[in-house]
Amino acid sequence: MQAYHTANVCNAPAPRPAPAPSSTVPVYIPEPPPLPPPTSTRPAPVPVQTPKISPPSPGAPRNVAVLSPPKKLEAPPQAIAAAKVAPAARLNPADPPKPPTQADFNQQVQNVVSLHSDNIELVKADNKALVRPRHWDYVDYDEYHRPILYNPLGQAMTFRYTYDGGSREAYLPAGGRIVLDAGTVGLVAFTAVGDSYLASGSFYGGAFVPPDNFTGPPPPDYVAPTPSTLYQSVMADIPAVNQSVQIGQVAVVGHDDSEPAGSQDSFLLDDSTLAWGQVTDPADGVQIRVTKTQSLPSFGPTDNGDFLVTLAVHGDQGQPAAQPAPAAQPWWPWGVRYGLLVMAVVVIAGLLNRRNKSGDVTDKPVAEPRHTHH
Repeated sequence: MQAYHTANVCNAPAPRPAPAPSSTVPVYIPEPPPLPPPTSTRPAPVPVQTPKISPPSPGAPRNVAVLSPPKKLEAPPQAIAAAKVAPAARLNPADPPKPPTQADFNQQVQNVVSLHSDNIELVKADNKALVRPRHWDYVDYDEYHRPILYNPLGQAMTFRYTYDGGSREAYLPAGGRIVLDAGTVGLVAFTAVGDSYLASGSFYGGAFVPPDNFTGPPPPDYVAPTPSTLYQSVMADIPAVNQSVQIGQVAVVGHDDSEPAGSQDSFLLDDSTLAWGQVTDPADGVQIRVTKTQSLPSFGPTDNGDFLVTLAVHGDQGQPAAQPAPAAQPWWPWGVRYGLLVMAVVVIAGLLNRRNKSGDVTDKPVAEPRHTHH
């Protein structure tokens, strides 16, 4: 019996499978189900826990100096309308891209202060020369509650702000618009500088940050944050100078236990000036106490609050603030009285003059007529 040789079997090629019969019937491939709207990658915004400012007490002083509001940064209406609809660049406020040309923010501020003083106010307070910038009004929000900064000016602006614990700078070209993916809830104050302008303002975070190329409304689980409460006509005590001022608008930014006692609450005054202090019991006659201010938010030097007193406008101390000023007296009764007085003086002077002349005539001797004798 011959042996079975497996080598021949292993080296033989495997038989090819028969080809499948061709068919003209199309194969149906089911369409994938529509993707559900994206869910937020972070929890719903939690409102920032800030102290509440109580209304003033009935016995609060009404006759105090009033802080004058900042001047607005003006721009032509056509430029404003064009900038509001300009193509928007999207950026992460925690990591904004570098500007096309690197510039030192501090040097830009110094240039504006020294060369363009007509666009700012210089204030001497707390033995310092402080700058009061213009107010930046050009802030908007999209359907995702993302802040939008637009620039109707003819020059680029750089924004300095504090976000997610770090100091940031965002570049906004002339006539341009940027959308900030500001998902962190909170009020963010900024200082903006250009070649000849210096301004301050704020935006509010807590937006839904959509994925790239996403269209449509925010997902159902997104809850828009509640903006900061704006308190009107707030009475503020400035302990450093022992004076009180009335501030037109105050927003509470936050509370920080790491700050010294009495300076743990932070405020934004008139959407322009950062301040630190404490919310107080209005029974004391004031609603907040301010121990420190910063006229250039997230950048400039601080002072002891004297900045606010220097900018405050004092009214008529003899009239309570709630009472209207007395109506101006018409001028014509005084004119008539003055005219009658002048006429009386003229008449009396005329009578006295005539009387004096008459006395002179009667006192002189009458010369007898000479008769010529023929």
